[in-house]
Amino acid sequence: MLEKIRDIMTRYVELNPDDIKEESKLVEDLGLTSFAFMSMMGDFEEEFEITVDETELTDITTVGDIIAYIEKKQAE
Repeated sequence: MLEKIRDIMTRYVELNPDDIKEESKLVEDLGLTSFAFMSMMGDFEEEFEITVDETELTDITTVGDIIAYIEKKQAE
């Protein structure tokens, strides 16, 4: 799953995919803006066939948080 997330994230941040790690912070380490974050979450909805609830996204601060969120939504 991390590979797919990296592929999508590189559309929004100018980094080498190998530089995107689970512990990477979305804003501080990757420079993601709130607009890019919401656009990226839309891509994750399509890729992983989930429905993102915007009210649940406030606690997502790292790449690992995104993985956990997607896994939780897939299990629902």
